[in-house]
Amino acid sequence: MALQTPLTERIGIEHPVMCAGMGGIGPITLGRLAAAISNAGGLGTIAHPALLLEDPGRTDVLEEQIEQTVEQVRAGIRTAVSLTGKPLAVNVRVAKEQPDAPAVLRAILDERERDAQVARQLRVLTTSGGHPSMFGLNQEFRDAGMLHFHAVSNVKQALTAQAEGMDAVVATGFEAAGHVGHEGVHTFVLVAAVAEAVNIPVLAAGGVVDGCSLAAALVLGAQAGYLGTRFLAAEECEYHDNMKAFLVAAKETETEVIPSFFGPARFLTNPASRHIRELGDADAPALERMQVEGDGLRKGALEGDMERGLMIGGQGAGRVREVLQAAEIVRRIVAEAEEALDRVSGFRTPAATRA
Repeated sequence: MALQTPLTERIGIEHPVMCAGMGGIGPITLGRLAAAISNAGGLGTIAHPALLLEDPGRTDVLEEQIEQTVEQVRAGIRTAVSLTGKPLAVNVRVAKEQPDAPAVLRAILDERERDAQVARQLRVLTTSGGHPSMFGLNQEFRDAGMLHFHAVSNVKQALTAQAEGMDAVVATGFEAAGHVGHEGVHTFVLVAAVAEAVNIPVLAAGGVVDGCSLAAALVLGAQAGYLGTRFLAAEECEYHDNMKAFLVAAKETETEVIPSFFGPARFLTNPASRHIRELGDADAPALERMQVEGDGLRKGALEGDMERGLMIGGQGAGRVREVLQAAEIVRRIVAEAEEALDRVSGFRTPAATRA
């Protein structure tokens, strides 16, 4: 029996399992992974690729870089739609440090207008890393019929997102991979606090990697899990196999939060992550850190360099023990969540028999 929530019914998916954006690295869009997750009954997400981060100071080529990123997003959407007929999402980082974001947002609207199948399937936009007003384009996405979710890391941000007309918020706990909040509020506290504060659906991110953590998220008030680290170790994921093996071998203690482009971010601990942290401690110029980080992300995710490459990963990595096909990941998570909820319901006793 499938797990259903009001949010899954609204989106039109079978299970409360959504893939995180997991972009920002080279040309990665995860179109194939997104389709596989959606085919399995979850909601796959097309990722927002990176600008040419290895040369962040080159404003003379910025227009060309933005054009390239826009075309990669278009290609990711078309790939995913060619591989599934089910609902899909797309993620865009909307920080002020992300100059390609307005062009990427407009390209998403263009793709939906260009192709009726894309319009039917591309149902959800998730935004992160900036203000949910996203350059004044909110109304255009509402008019296009897309649901808009925004990532938040505290209650204040969640209330702002609700006031901006979001259809849901992604409560991102401090144990999550990638960008996290400046104040370390962890998932167990954050999800319950946000769910109590807002009257729109909440998705839980950070440490949701298996069925028991999904069940916990639902009990805390979430209507779906927002999973990144678990899907990094999916066969269909574009990240290098060496990185997947490194993630599977990692313990829950082998991650660290280090300075990143527009805020702190969590990576698996290795020499590259320690080097970035040392640059931050030494107050190295921002452009230098961006160059080193961009190069490290490419070396880790695309080249599989475990020494010089940065590898995204959350504390939930300690519970990811094997690389699997996305469909099997979804199947196991849902089955385990149902089992966990049944087990906990067995703790209840009729009022008359209580001592």
